[in-house]
Order: sequence, then C-alpha cells, then structure tokens
Amino acid sequence: MENLKVSVIMSAFNEENYLKESVESILSQTYGDFEFIIINDNSTDKTKDILNNLAKKDSRIKIITNIQNIGLTKSLNKAIKIARGEYIARQDADDISLPERFKSQIEFLDNNPDIKILGTFNYAIDKKGKVLAKNTLLTAHKEIKKNLIKRNPFIHSSVMIDREILNKVGLYNEEFETTQDYELWFRILKIAKGANLPLFLIKKRYWAEMISIKKEKNQLRAILFLRNQAIQKRDYPKTSYIYLLKPYLSLKCPLFIKKFLRKYILQTREIFNQI
Repeated sequence: MENLKVSVIMSAFNEENYLKESVESILSQTYGDFEFIIINDNSTDKTKDILNNLAKKDSRIKIITNIQNIGLTKSLNKAIKIARGEYIARQDADDISLPERFKSQIEFLDNNPDIKILGTFNYAIDKKGKVLAKNTLLTAHKEIKKNLIKRNPFIHSSVMIDREILNKVGLYNEEFETTQDYELWFRILKIAKGANLPLFLIKKRYWAEMISIKKEKNQLRAILFLRNQAIQKRDYPKTSYIYLLKPYLSLKCPLFIKKFLRKYILQTREIFNQI
C-alpha cells in the first residue's frame, strides 16, 4: 500500500451544523497530499448525508460508519489503525483549519525531526464563527514539558503527530472517554519532544453549552488522575500537587456557578484554555 505524507483523522457524531465547513477547510489546504479518514460514529442527524455528498466530490475522503456509537477515543484509534500517513493530523468536526496549516506544520516537522508532536496557536470562535479571542500557547519543548502538569499544552484539533511516536507509545488510551488527548501527551512528552507553531492556523469553536456537566466532571476527574499519576511516577516534584487544586475546586464548584461562567465568561475575550 502506497504511503502518504499525512493522514487526517476526524470523528463525527451528530455534527450537521458545522461538519461541511470543517471538512471543506481540510480539503482546501494548500498542501494536498493527504487522505482524510472520517468516522461517522453512528450519527442520527444529517451527518451521514453530508459526508456522502462531500466524499463524492473528493476521493481523498474515506468514510467509515460505526454500526453503534463507540465514542471519540475508540473512533480515533479506529482511524489511526488504517491510516497510511507519515504524520497523523487531527481535526474536530466543528473546528476550522486555515489553508496554510498543513504546509506550515509539515515544513516544520520535516526540518525538525526531533519534534514528534506539533500544535499551533488558535482563534477562538463562537457558534456563528465570530472570532472571540486569539489564543497563544507555549512554543518550546522545554516549557511545554514543564507546564504539562499545569495545563493541556496543545489544542487537540491542531496537532500533527509523527506516526513513529504513536508506534512507540501506543494509541489513545480507550479507558479515557474524555481527556484522551491530555493522557496521550503525557506518554509522548515523556520520551519525545513537542512544540507549538506561533501561527494562528486553527479556528477552535467555543460556546457555553459545548459540553454537558456530566462530561465536564469526567474530564476534571481524569485531569486529577493524570496529574496525580505523573507526580506519583516522579515525573514531576511533589510540589506539583498544587496544580491539582484548580481542577479539584472546579469539580466541587456549584452547578449554578458553572452555568453562570459558561453563559457569560465564554462570551468575553477571556476564553478559557483547557484547565
């Protein structure tokens, strides 16, 4: 089977509102040597029809339909297992990649073979696509690794990963229904280097109702577990326990306060990066 430079992986579950725009942002990349593997995770809306129509127009799209909903983590692994690319690029079904994203990331990775995972800066946008903020991230590996215990250093939808490192550390951990990206970064950055391009190449969609309270609680519990585990393994000093305080307090925060924050704070320029 002929190898490709890039395999793009996406999982879509009831994404009819933003799916077409998201997929077309990938198809419009200035770098075109890629395959686009999209998992339809047993959607019940118009997702299937949208994907089929798009696939008819572009042979790079490969659609796989799950006969039952299996969730994001398992769907991404399903895509990776059939991917042929030297690099694996992520894209969420409601986000937008700017045209130069792949070209910029590939040039950087080819010129810096020690970097195995590469993200980018991002524009935060609302439901209608209005830019709310410009989010910058740490760019150098040393600072990214140091601050991993404090926060997620990458926007999941922006990353391009060297397939070689996935072969070494394994795929997404299917025990994690949420925060699967953060868990993977801990494993990758333990043995390899990562970076963020200081370029705004992704539009990341934020809105107040984007995740359920139940899912948010699961995310916070996972973050607490991962940070505690990293400290227990002595990857970070015991003084790092302080970085468990913020997700712990968020987990204990009353529901009415969470709803207030979602409704009003996310509408300002103070967009929360991941905790």
